[in-house]
Amino acid sequence: MLAAGGSSPRETSTVLESVILSALLFGLLSAVTLPIGAGIGVVWRPPDRIIALLLAFGGGALLAALTIDLVAPGVDHGHFEELALGAIVGGVAFKLLDWLVNRQGGYLRKPSTALTYWRNQARQRLRKVLGQMRRANPLGGLSDAALDLLLSIAKVRDVPAGTCLYRAQDPAKNVYIILDGQVELTDPMERGRVFERLTTHDAFGRMSFITGMPRATEAHTASQVRLLTIPRDAFMALLPASVELRGAVQALLASPETARYLIERYGVAAAAATRWCDEAHQTLAETGNYASPPRQRPEVADPIELLRGDERLGFFHELPESLLAQIAGRLVHKSHPAGWSYYHQGREADRLFLLRHGSVNLLDPDARAAEPIRIERGAVFGGFSFLTAGTHAVTAVGQGPTEVSELRREDFDDLLEECPELRDRLARYLRRRQVNAYLIKHQHLDARRAAGWAERAARQLADGRVFPSLAEMTRQVASHKGAAVAMFLGMALDSIPESLVIGANVLETGTISLSLLAGLLLANLPEALSSAAGMKDQGMKVARILFMWTTLMLMTGVGAAIGALLLEDAPDLLFALIEGVAAGAMLTMVAETMLPEAFHKGGGVVGLSTLAGFLLAIYFNTLYS
Repeated sequence: MLAAGGSSPRETSTVLESVILSALLFGLLSAVTLPIGAGIGVVWRPPDRIIALLLAFGGGALLAALTIDLVAPGVDHGHFEELALGAIVGGVAFKLLDWLVNRQGGYLRKPSTALTYWRNQARQRLRKVLGQMRRANPLGGLSDAALDLLLSIAKVRDVPAGTCLYRAQDPAKNVYIILDGQVELTDPMERGRVFERLTTHDAFGRMSFITGMPRATEAHTASQVRLLTIPRDAFMALLPASVELRGAVQALLASPETARYLIERYGVAAAAATRWCDEAHQTLAETGNYASPPRQRPEVADPIELLRGDERLGFFHELPESLLAQIAGRLVHKSHPAGWSYYHQGREADRLFLLRHGSVNLLDPDARAAEPIRIERGAVFGGFSFLTAGTHAVTAVGQGPTEVSELRREDFDDLLEECPELRDRLARYLRRRQVNAYLIKHQHLDARRAAGWAERAARQLADGRVFPSLAEMTRQVASHKGAAVAMFLGMALDSIPESLVIGANVLETGTISLSLLAGLLLANLPEALSSAAGMKDQGMKVARILFMWTTLMLMTGVGAAIGALLLEDAPDLLFALIEGVAAGAMLTMVAETMLPEAFHKGGGVVGLSTLAGFLLAIYFNTLYS
């Protein structure tokens, strides 16, 4: 692309060296906000709305710069076909490489790629699983339209071995389908005897899901398990609008298995069970919904007073009446016989307990000579491990018949998402000295890690995000042995189109336009800030994060120089084709990572912010002209 004319070889070489150096410097300049953004992200995370505004603004600026600086000149020179072909090749190549990197854990590099990856995985698995369950489950014969309704509410969960998925008397909130792994169903009325072992593509929890009755059995993971879950409340809300889903439920209500379930598990009289099934079937056909069978509910003293009496944990008694009322509304009330094991040391704390009647012994297996700690009516137990999302430090066993009210993890997380004041109260609580002491003594963290975890969890709560447990985050990253390398490759993949665009622009004009430079600077800053903060949350060391983003800046500069060198002798048609490859790959990257992440974090503000970035980039171009 360099004009040779009558220039001597030395002059041509000097010009080429100047172009390559310019491409290197402009590449470094455009990417300088990568390490700057990463440095900000590891020490301070701005509100998601601010990150969304910046991402959308930078995305709009990049779209304008691509149009003005790459696409328009090629079209003006009569190379639309080459540009279009190159753009298609670039977009497809980016998608293919992105898919390969994501399979190794690279999707963790950004919230948007993680969100997209898991959503697509869930859709594919749901269609496959329901298809393979076609003979045993009415849901297997649904049309694509009905399946899409299920896809909108279905969730995928990775659960470690030894986890209790639900316990007897728990509300029937989900039906579960095993995508991978093994689950054991146990009967608490027979001392926890395993009566069924389930594996891939088996469904469970469906009878209580259909009837709306509390769980009669318990489910435990026998191995690392991946589950697809369908929430009951969301599923029931779909029934009035879907004839197919109503038909599937009606088939289950008419099945003899449903009446038999009510008779055997709840002692419902045969005539009453059959009558309820018939009435539910008819009501569903007429109104699009139905009520659960009538049952006797336990009489419970004012649960707000129970919560207010919490002094051992020191969290609930300081909450205002309005928050206590919301928490009390999520409590599950249960009764248990003597010797009931509430939890064992080392198990994840999926619920806390308020003791309404009886006494419970807290046993420390590591201190066999010590007397058990006995707690009496009105006490909260399992609370510290629950609020810190850790594992139980002791084992809890009922001394005689006991009655408790349970607050389950999923219900508490829902409350945290709904109530900013509760998040703020919990954030302040996690910074207390007593919580720090608990983490050091019972969760075996050193003082620095305990303080760091509490501060990070409190920050996430303040930002409106429910904090994950340290064990959960560690499992997520550890599940991909090359996740750190894959994350780096994924970020490098995102920078390749940028390098080619800069190299081509410098080679053609000797510089890069203000619109392109502004777009790249504005896009790189929030992208690095958001991703670096996420990497730190996943446990990556600060030095490693900064090294990765600094290396990416250097790679962008070197990539731009290499791009200019490779394109130097390219004929016009090939040059237009390669420009199209760069533009197509960058456009695909903006559309699949930047804008979805901006919308995920900011919602409705994204459109106007993208427009503002687009217009500002065009304005910069008029100044440059």
